Amino acid sequence: MRNEEGIAPTGGTAFDRAALLAKVHRTIVRYRMWEDGDLIVVAVSGGPDSVALLYLLEELRVSQYPRVRVHVAHLNHQLRGEEADADEAFVRQLAERLGVPFTSERRDVRALARAEGRNLEEVAREVRYAFLRRVAAEVGARRIATGHTLTDQAETVLMRLLRGAGAEGLSGIHPVVDDLIIRPLLAVRREETRAYCEELGIPYRVDRSNLELERWRNRVRQEILPRLLALNPQALEAIGRAAERLRVDEAYFDEILGNVFPDVLISRERDMIRLSVEKLRAVHPALRSRALREAIRQLCGHTRRMTSQHVEAVERLLEPGKSGRRVLLPAAVVVWREFDALTFTHPQPRLQPYWRELRPGEPVEVGGFAIRLDRGVMEAPPSSEHIAVLDDERVPERLAVRSRRPGDRYVPVGRQRPIKLKALMWAHRIPISERDRWPLVVTTDEDRIVCAPQLPVAAEFAARAETRRLAVIRFERGRA
Repeated sequence: MRNEEGIAPTGGTAFDRAALLAKVHRTIVRYRMWEDGDLIVVAVSGGPDSVALLYLLEELRVSQYPRVRVHVAHLNHQLRGEEADADEAFVRQLAERLGVPFTSERRDVRALARAEGRNLEEVAREVRYAFLRRVAAEVGARRIATGHTLTDQAETVLMRLLRGAGAEGLSGIHPVVDDLIIRPLLAVRREETRAYCEELGIPYRVDRSNLELERWRNRVRQEILPRLLALNPQALEAIGRAAERLRVDEAYFDEILGNVFPDVLISRERDMIRLSVEKLRAVHPALRSRALREAIRQLCGHTRRMTSQHVEAVERLLEPGKSGRRVLLPAAVVVWREFDALTFTHPQPRLQPYWRELRPGEPVEVGGFAIRLDRGVMEAPPSSEHIAVLDDERVPERLAVRSRRPGDRYVPVGRQRPIKLKALMWAHRIPISERDRWPLVVTTDEDRIVCAPQLPVAAEFAARAETRRLAVIRFERGRA
């Protein structure tokens, strides 16, 4: 006979409540989930897992941790109409019966997902954890306990395996996250939580959507897991052990990555990370893929929805001849290959063209540079790709700074004919992502290009051996 989840009970033996309590306590102690005196927010949906979690923690609090305090939190996702409202009322009554504080909130998750054009389950998860973190901050809790079980762990690992996840994904649900979120039931099967509730006569709610087969997780739950359990009754425990070993391996790789990532990092800005292509190529493939995921994590705050196929697509950008190519990833991430730089960023709104007058002694901040013009200079400064040295008598009185335009071209020093600005930018390795905002100093009368950072100056304005007075234009990087 099968329970409602479609998983056969193990062995048909009588339920051992003391063994279940001991198992949960071992998990808490092993992962140092809390200290006596902590306030714990318990996420309770109303289902058997979260209800069992609440009662098990209450039992352990009385017997082992008398100074621990509990606060129940429930988010009504408004996905199931009256049933969702009944869940909220049920959890409220449960908290009142136990005499513990209760906080709830209602969010129209479906409307939010539709407005953002995103996956419903992903948005629901983000909203739920944001709510739990907010409640924890408001009540001063040091931990948030969720009811994830060993069965959830097995389902998660199998789903990620079918998607082709790497070691990080196959490490599954972590017992402790950010030293805040804890999963005390991670060694407990789902059927054990239901047996616990039924043994003690504890009521719980059943989410009927869990019995439908449209969602992938439910198909894993109802079709794949029962077959694995028929092959090996301890399949859940075996998957849990494998995930644990991978977590240990990942922790070791994270330590190594802590030394490798700074070495391959070129620069990090608020919405842009650049890595060295040359140095990434020299790194072992196992660390290279982790470095790429770390760049995504630092940019987005997470790597959810990033599969091994996404990482492999980024790795292909490291191959010879791929400069100028890009890869679009989930979470609105764009990865560009620009010469020796691999750039991780979010799609930028199209930059508006700009034009600013450039006067002597009055710096102009635009295009990521502060640009300063000095005229009548008698001694040339040290040579630099960010300093243009010009013949003051040949440079018109009025200059301006503008962004590039289609068809821009000029005759650079050392050439006899005009060269397209686009070709010069390519030859001098101006990143594609920066070309639209790259500053050009031009004459205001005929809009002739005078100079630009990292590019040769225009031949007609360049200083010569017979030049008596200089005009010097400095481009200081890292400004507006």
